[in-house]
Amino acid sequence: MTTHIALRDQARANVENTLIADAPYARGHVDCKEIVRDQAIARAVPIVEVRDPKAHVTHEAAIGSVDSKQLETLMARGLSEDAACDLIIKGLLS
Repeated sequence: MTTHIALRDQARANVENTLIADAPYARGHVDCKEIVRDQAIARAVPIVEVRDPKAHVTHEAAIGSVDSKQLETLMARGLSEDAACDLIIKGLLS
């Protein structure tokens, strides 16, 4: 299960993912990534429920700004800060 979102201005997002593993050897992964800019607010709630001891489920959640190293690299190649941010966000969402 994958959720990637980008927010700007006054946008708000509440992302809730639930993954339930109730069979032997069930496998799953929840991946939530959110980028916020300006006064945007993101909230991620990955819920992982395992009902069988032989099942295995993982989750990863990351909320933050545009990666500064990626931003600096693109700006060093001639992009403006806004254009570089847009490109990073498009890559996240693709």
